[in-house]
Amino acid sequence: MHVRLIAQRSAFAILGVALVAAASARGQEYCVACTDPPAVYRCIIQDAKPGGSQPLQTFCVTAMTKQGRHSKCAIKGGTVFDCDGPVKRVPWSAQGEVLPPSEPDKRASTPDPNKPPQTVEQMAQRAKEKAASDVNQTTEKARTLGDNIGDATKKTWRCVASLFTHCKD
Repeated sequence: MHVRLIAQRSAFAILGVALVAAASARGQEYCVACTDPPAVYRCIIQDAKPGGSQPLQTFCVTAMTKQGRHSKCAIKGGTVFDCDGPVKRVPWSAQGEVLPPSEPDKRASTPDPNKPPQTVEQMAQRAKEKAASDVNQTTEKARTLGDNIGDATKKTWRCVASLFTHCKD
């Protein structure tokens, strides 16, 4: 029984390592903030593998600096889901090459809102947009309610101050 438990745990550990390796083999993402001109990018290194000529973060920063013709770029804190910049894809095999300035990534365009999201990124973006919309609607409703309460208060005070002679206005 004890040997069986150890075997199951080992199998789960191997599965976990395999999943992490598979996920990292697809691509690695970083949020990169640049200056002169200011910009923020969501840098995706496609087919990223360990052991390149430079660390993956440095590769992303260098690629974004060159592509955007910025004076300086750096990794921005937070998660990639908080990154408000356009997606820029860089092939891992391009390490050491001078990358030309890139065009906007058409695959990162806004998907059809009537279709279910295809990626976690799209799902997160939709949730973020809906939350912003809800906040704006709530703010507008509160503003309208405040205006109505203010108008009713003014009318009440005018009525009381006139000793109830100007109450129908």
